[in-house]
Amino acid sequence: MNWAVLIFLGIAWGLTFPLSKIAAMSGGSPLGLTFWQNIVSGSILLVFVLWRYGSLNIDRSLFPFIIIVTFLAGIFPNVILYSAAFHIDSGILSLSVSMVPMFTYILALMVGLDRFGLLRSIGLILGFFALLVLLVPENSLPEKSDVPWVLLSLLCAVFYSLENIYIDKIKPKNVGPIKIACALSITTAGISLPISIISGQFFVPSNDNAPLFYSLVGIGVISAIGYSTFIFLIGRAGSVFAGQTGYLVTFFGIVWGILLLEEVHSYFVWTSFALIMIGIFFVRPKHNNT
Repeated sequence: MNWAVLIFLGIAWGLTFPLSKIAAMSGGSPLGLTFWQNIVSGSILLVFVLWRYGSLNIDRSLFPFIIIVTFLAGIFPNVILYSAAFHIDSGILSLSVSMVPMFTYILALMVGLDRFGLLRSIGLILGFFALLVLLVPENSLPEKSDVPWVLLSLLCAVFYSLENIYIDKIKPKNVGPIKIACALSITTAGISLPISIISGQFFVPSNDNAPLFYSLVGIGVISAIGYSTFIFLIGRAGSVFAGQTGYLVTFFGIVWGILLLEEVHSYFVWTSFALIMIGIFFVRPKHNNT
């Protein structure tokens, strides 16, 4: 059962990378896409929260926490991801975001939340070489002009890592993760809406542009269901087991890109993928946090 849930998460979340590229290539703007993704996922989560708990009921003391995490996990990484998705393959995008555990470990060392470990340091070195293999060779990427966009997409991983560290540092109490996810989605939508309007990036999706409409709905639904399922898996099997989702998300992100967008990757990309997977294995925490 646990493995089935894990595989489901990998397949579902991996699908968001080609869907993001489809949305971006179909005329969606980064801020507009950020708004619609989060309004869909936030609405789904809100219905669940109201059904399960009766109200969202977030303590005011958590408002600063929610605003900060909204920018770290909602506004900044989404806008970056959608901007990069227009230029690079979805498989490369999933590969870049898979660096989150490595950046998280580096930041945890810097702020004293984790200790130095030889094997985990080897994992960081492998991650560094993986990036070199991906970025340096002439024929690694479809176009050499993709390199700046790959580097930009790595900022997504940095922001997600900052989010991990901030949450670990604050450890909000008396509120469940589903409520936090709901509040974050709604806040992200609320902040991105006026910014998208002011910047001229707001749009209204419709059936006239089916690829944009359905990819957006798909991303929003997957975001809501995926996060809820991930929380369920942590409670059922532990954080270390659930953390293996990252391997499958990256793998299926590449596979979905091949199946849906007919992406073709060089052996440099596959070598980088293998090095990152091995590096993540070394860097991941060895204890359970259930």
